[in-house]
Formats: sequence, structure tokens, C-alpha cells
Amino acid sequence: MTLNWPDDQPILDGETIILRPWRPEDAQAVFEACQDEMVQAFTRVPSPYQLSDAEAFVALGSQLWRQRSDVNCAITDDEDAVIGAISLMHIDEQVAQGEIGYWVADWARGNRVARRAVELLSDWALNELGLSRLLLRIERENVASIAAALAAGAQPTGITVDEEVRDRARNYGIYELLSSAT
Repeated sequence: MTLNWPDDQPILDGETIILRPWRPEDAQAVFEACQDEMVQAFTRVPSPYQLSDAEAFVALGSQLWRQRSDVNCAITDDEDAVIGAISLMHIDEQVAQGEIGYWVADWARGNRVARRAVELLSDWALNELGLSRLLLRIERENVASIAAALAAGAQPTGITVDEEVRDRARNYGIYELLSSAT
């Protein structure tokens, strides 16, 4: 299968939020958001999180797009302020599958940001890019992220995965979104 990668990363407009490519000036907002203990607890961001980590993360987005390996998006509000991040990663063109991961800044939580971001990115990935299955690996203690994934249409697979991340055992539930053509 060949995926339909556009030359330029698209801007996905969800009215209340927008998914767009990262810009160098976004690094400060990423740095501030990643100081939050929830982001550090439930993601794989470095801890402690430095400004240099944010700068590297933001710069990596365009490189991964050019390599056609991942899609990293800033989640912004309607005034273009960064309120989170969402990525389509581990893309396997042979089986038309990828994985979605996301975080939302503490100041933007409770406004359906994660749900809407998952809906926007999954709609694009399944209907434009050409994937047929998207996985979400969510730590079972992260009830807010699970609720957002379920509200966006993800279904539990019944599969769990145990991993150690930063010297802490984690148990993940695997959720999936499928193309309507599947």
C-alpha cells in the first residue's frame, strides 16, 4: 500500500482547535506545558524537562514529516496559542497502521481539546493519508485520556502492555480507531 503523503503538512481546522506544524517559536509554550506533573507522569517526555528538550521536539516535527515517518502537530486554540501536542507515529505502511499519542497543557484541559484533536488527526490519517487502523496506547491510570479517546470513537482492544518507563512500571490499555472501509 502507498500512503498519500502531501508535500506540505496540512493544517487541520477543527473550529475551536487547529492542528498545525510546529514552529520554532512554539518551544517556550511546549517547555512550560511539559513542566506539568501530569504530562511528565503519563507521557515519555524527559524528566526534568528542559527548554532544549522543547526546542529539539519542535524542530523534529518538520524533519519527521520530510522523512514521511511521523506527523507531529501543535494543538492550538483559535488564537494560535499552543495548548497541546498530538502525533501520528510508528506508521507501518505495509499494514496501513499508525499510533496516536497526545498531551494537553494543564491550562487547556476540560475543554474537549484531546477528544477533538484525536478526531481531527484520525479523520485525516484514515481518510486522507490512507491508513486503515490507528492505535492509542494509554496508561490505565490516565482516566482523562482514556475518556477522550473513547469519546473520539476509539474502542478498547482488550490488549494490555506492561512497560517500564523512567524506572516506573506502567500498564497500558490499547485502543483502536478503524477506517470505515475496514
